Amino acid sequence: FFVQNMRNEKGKLLLTNESAEWEALRRAGYDLLRAQLVPLTSSLAEIGQPLSARSATIALTGLMVLSDWIGSNTDFFPPDCETPLDEYVQRSVERAQNAITKAGLAHERAVPTYTTFRDLFNITEPRPLQCLIDKLDAGDLAGPALYIIEAPTGEGKTEAALALARRIAAAEGSDELFFALPTMATGNQMFGRLSKLYHSLYGTLGAVKLIHGQAALVQDELRRLALLDHTYEDDDPDTRQPVSGDEMLHWFSSSKRALLAPFGAGTVDQVEMAGLHTRYYMLKLFSLAGKVIVIDEVHAYDTYMSTILERTLCWLSVLGSSVILLSATLPSQRHARLAHVFLQGVLGEDVAVPTIPADMDYPALSIYSARQQRSREVAAFRDEQRLTLRWIHDDSYTAQAQRLLDLVADGGAVARLCNRVDDAQQIVRELRRLAPGSGILIHARFPLKQRQSREKRINRRVGRDSPRLPTDRVIIVGTQVLEQSLDYDVDVMITDLAPIDLLLQRAGRLHRHDRPRLPRFQDAVMYVQFPVSEQLPDWKRWERIYDEYLLWRTWEVMQKRIAGGLIPIMLPRDYRPLIEKVYTAELPALDPAAPHTEAMRKAWETMQADGKKMEGEARLRLTPKPLSPAHITLGDLLQFLEDEEGALIGWQAAKTRLGERITVIPVYEVDGRLAIDPQGRRRLTSKLDTDMQSALLNRALTISDERLVAALAKIDWPWPKLPALLKNTHPLKLDASGSAMIAGIPLQLDPLLGLTINQETV
Repeated sequence: FFVQNMRNEKGKLLLTNESAEWEALRRAGYDLLRAQLVPLTSSLAEIGQPLSARSATIALTGLMVLSDWIGSNTDFFPPDCETPLDEYVQRSVERAQNAITKAGLAHERAVPTYTTFRDLFNITEPRPLQCLIDKLDAGDLAGPALYIIEAPTGEGKTEAALALARRIAAAEGSDELFFALPTMATGNQMFGRLSKLYHSLYGTLGAVKLIHGQAALVQDELRRLALLDHTYEDDDPDTRQPVSGDEMLHWFSSSKRALLAPFGAGTVDQVEMAGLHTRYYMLKLFSLAGKVIVIDEVHAYDTYMSTILERTLCWLSVLGSSVILLSATLPSQRHARLAHVFLQGVLGEDVAVPTIPADMDYPALSIYSARQQRSREVAAFRDEQRLTLRWIHDDSYTAQAQRLLDLVADGGAVARLCNRVDDAQQIVRELRRLAPGSGILIHARFPLKQRQSREKRINRRVGRDSPRLPTDRVIIVGTQVLEQSLDYDVDVMITDLAPIDLLLQRAGRLHRHDRPRLPRFQDAVMYVQFPVSEQLPDWKRWERIYDEYLLWRTWEVMQKRIAGGLIPIMLPRDYRPLIEKVYTAELPALDPAAPHTEAMRKAWETMQADGKKMEGEARLRLTPKPLSPAHITLGDLLQFLEDEEGALIGWQAAKTRLGERITVIPVYEVDGRLAIDPQGRRRLTSKLDTDMQSALLNRALTISDERLVAALAKIDWPWPKLPALLKNTHPLKLDASGSAMIAGIPLQLDPLLGLTINQETV
């Protein structure tokens, strides 16, 4: 195999300038392995040809890498050079069994079974979508299959996906799963839910691995909280002992091995890395092969991420994985494209693109496999909800803050969602000036520990189980963190305008839970803020965040629904029609007399050009096509640096998300030395113990401001050998007041506002 693949099409060895002895040694090694694995008296043809050469190559390579990691561990396989070969082979078999057991790869769990959704989650009244899972037949569960669940928030999509994964496990006899979320915060939440579920099914053998860039900091505490009610092995108070899955998962602690764990939760970046051409992409694919992969919030991914996801989906289908995609709703063209690439993996490249009608039922569960392509309609759980939108144009931060205070003057909870961090910070500045102590601020530029503390505070005040009274006054201000990452409920909402799918996603937190409300909050109202210039919307402030065309089109579609100054929406009835009107494959007919027509046309052209550019950037970094009959190494000239944490900059980084970003850790310069506190009591040295490393990482935050990233990347820690936990981080050196000047831009780490950029200090 190796000798054949090291030759070019003319049979000439690709390796040059080497001794002829090496080819003889390779041949001897090949003969030795073949004698052990395939007797020389047998023909290799008897093994047969794989259905897909490239998928077989990936599987074999992944297995070899895994085997090499275990086999090269001298704790498992101590050097034994003088032992005769036959004796060594037998001894290695015994050592190999011991090695995979100690690595956690040989634990035998009970055969997965499934009875009903009620039994799995101990829920007496499942929602319609959840009941549908019980009604699927054997053909629906035959994999590999792609399942697309489209339903509004509050319909129980997550539990339905987990029940579906369990049904697939019972049908196939394999229950391994990875749940992919858009952010680390949502990954942390899902980790807790999965830990409870799989612990109830398997005890310690159901330990779940948290997989993202900051997992090492939070996994143990999140597992402890998740299993607070399941921490004992028996009911005898004298003998019961805490249970934990940490020991079983120890071998999977390396970032390269994490996906091999049987049960995992983390960011979607982990799945997308399997579609990018990095050194270990074949191990990522091998780790996901045969598993059920659940990917949430699929509608939120841009062209760059979607292009990577499509290549990964095709690989997963070829490798026998079933995939469950969750979304509030997908544009029909996007739905069709995802289904098509998956079907190519099971039916071949020539399979037709599925036809997705624009008026397809909603909510719905769609199934795509070698056996079928169909959609199952399902009733909505929540009664049809009337939502009213109102345009507002508050032209100052003071006016925006005052509106929040007025809305909850006599009680109630309001959320203010901003598209930009600095807008959220400025609104809270004004809130604190007008009403000291008011407002909870949350965004991605808080140090990790502080952000987690704020998430917990929001959950206590307005979460599903919060005991808040109708007269309690709660004001929450934040960014897209409030759109995706938290399960909360407010009486009224103010949001910056965003593309229609994200606007409806934000509305899903409005009257999300059943609770008593003041009379004036009985109707769900969402105020939509955007700046205007010469009587038209002005999108300049958000042009780096969302496509200007999608903002124009969302505004235009909603503008046509205005009646008496209000925009009525009925959910879930209007979900799909609204999204289909905004996300069209072609530019809709424009009114030549409308004052915004030319701006929309230019925005459309810009969006098309940007989309092609993003797709090209992604395709440059993609893994080889899984369906090509050519050798997988053919044309394999470029290899990129793995960067699921977004810590690297430059074209050579295999980023899962487009745009430069950098992870920094705020520290203080005191008397020429670095310290973790402004007084210099906890100084940093080159010999950092684990506690200090954890303390530093708990201060980490990500900066994506393109003006700062390159400059911050040049600032390194002052030690020649960096502790492993601090890899790919950079110090943000602050003075005693928490300030810094980077690339001529003032930064301030404020305890109430987080990291401010180019703003006056409080």
